Amino acid sequence: MRDTLLLSHANPEDNEFTLWLALRLANEGYRVWSDLTKLLGGEIFWDDIEGVIRDRAAKVIYILSRASNSKDGPLRELQLAQSLARREKLSDFVIPAHIDDLPHSEVTIELTRVNSIAFGKSWAAGLATLLQKLETDAVPKVPAFNRAAVNDWWRSQFDEVHGVRNEPETLVSNWFKVESLPAILYEHRILREKPGLVDFDTARLPYPGVWLDDLSLLTFAQADDLESYLAPNFFVKQSRTISTDDFVGGKDALADGPRYLAQILRLAWDRAIGVRLPGYESADGRFCYYFQKGTVADDTIPFVGANGKKGRRGVVGYKTMPGGKLRYWHYGLSGKPIIRPETLFLVKGYVLFSDDGLSLWINKDQMQKARRNQCRNWWNDEWRDRMYAAIAYLAGSNEAVVFPLGATISFSLSRQPIPFECPVSYLEPGEVLKDEDLADYDFEDDDADLDESAAVTTPSDEEPVTE
Repeated sequence: MRDTLLLSHANPEDNEFTLWLALRLANEGYRVWSDLTKLLGGEIFWDDIEGVIRDRAAKVIYILSRASNSKDGPLRELQLAQSLARREKLSDFVIPAHIDDLPHSEVTIELTRVNSIAFGKSWAAGLATLLQKLETDAVPKVPAFNRAAVNDWWRSQFDEVHGVRNEPETLVSNWFKVESLPAILYEHRILREKPGLVDFDTARLPYPGVWLDDLSLLTFAQADDLESYLAPNFFVKQSRTISTDDFVGGKDALADGPRYLAQILRLAWDRAIGVRLPGYESADGRFCYYFQKGTVADDTIPFVGANGKKGRRGVVGYKTMPGGKLRYWHYGLSGKPIIRPETLFLVKGYVLFSDDGLSLWINKDQMQKARRNQCRNWWNDEWRDRMYAAIAYLAGSNEAVVFPLGATISFSLSRQPIPFECPVSYLEPGEVLKDEDLADYDFEDDDADLDESAAVTTPSDEEPVTE
């Protein structure tokens, strides 16, 4: 009896969507088979996907994406399903669920004459269309597949008892520790030969500094580092050394030391990165720096992740819009200095857009709308890896990103962000528990309920993804 919906997909690239769709279809009463939901509904688990396609599948829902369109496993399953449909005259046996921006012109020849259901703009809208198609084609429902079965399966996989494992896990942050910060600051008293207020911008100086008042400059640079860069007729009258620790700790006579230090570190960030990448003021008022087309070879950057594994990520890309027009996206980053309780930089990622890969759009509302469209399927691993890639680019051949503070002094940020060690770990949706993990689980005693929204989750963030 053909009473099963088989979900064919690229693993692991399309796991997130496939799991979401499997649970939604099971909620509607359809017998669903997927390699991600082995125990769902208590169905018999086939080790051989071909057996399901040949003997039990009422429909093969092919998760159509850039990944599945070029991956051997899903393509073999698709070829088998289409051959079976022709031989047994199964009408609309394969239903493609198109989930990303794969152009129709690039779709595998097996599907060129098959109408697909669009999920790219809205998963909910795509599901509604799919359910209507299944009802029209009279695909049978199975009583064992219902909301209660989905609840039981979800609790067995991801509840607080079975989803939380007593194993330590290292978590990656977007905090980069400031290393080698000089121990001494200088307050330089700057005068000029004729009376008057200081009237030149510190931007003309080669190293970062901030004005404490109209005559006093706070910087890590020594007086000799600045003399030849002062405006005409200006000179350093006297200098006072300040312990950096005392300044941050409030022990110095100057008030609000952390704020001044943060300003100096921000200027150092802007100067060091601004000579390598163009800048942009974001909608939230922060200044970020972004990659233009051609900044790096192939617009991708190799990096080494926290687990020591190598990967590559794109920092510029494009999407083909209706009419064939290209919309370029650009990865950017900003750095916010944090002084207490530890001196570090909080690095934040941005995505910006252009028509030519070079000149960014001016309209920020248009930028925000495009960002929601482009990044709706960017999960933690994509943001994290692009952060790794950007920092690797800034570090170059060095072990750290170096920020000059004076002629012979600087501070640095490591290529790796600050990690945090968590004493427990969580089984992410998309992973499957082993049989021994379920041996002592009592479904009858667990009366917790499942919020439907819980089925939409982020994928595992353990491995760096390459492009």
